[in-house]
Amino acid sequence: MANYQIAQDCGQTGHATNNLQVEITLGLKKGYGGFENEKSEVLTFLTDLYLSQMESDKNYIPFIVQDSIITYAYPGDEGIVAEHEPALVLRSDKSPLYAANMTDDEWKELVEWFVSQLGARFEQFRVYVSYARAEVKIFQKVEG
Repeated sequence: MANYQIAQDCGQTGHATNNLQVEITLGLKKGYGGFENEKSEVLTFLTDLYLSQMESDKNYIPFIVQDSIITYAYPGDEGIVAEHEPALVLRSDKSPLYAANMTDDEWKELVEWFVSQLGARFEQFRVYVSYARAEVKIFQKVEG
């Protein structure tokens, strides 16, 4: 049976007790009534951003991407409209291993840069971002 312990990398420990997390909600419709973007387009766009960030020797943020649905209502020309649309929820932690050199404000700035890139590319009117604090532990397999 494999043994796992808290990861260590480049002098950093994979454990933080008051760590910053983010959740981003990205609708897949253009505005309120336009075409629907495909999940695969968003994933390709993100991985292309990662490549360009790394080629420029900049940080990137790995996200867990989950399918979701947004429900909402808004005033229309002929009264109130209630709708729903497919969405993606992107989650990430400020990694105690790979973002340890960044302050919380710098990490939030990077998150919000990704949000602006996603919002512009997929023609969103609003993109929702929530920050929270949590304990994070990264476990790594130990041989032997």
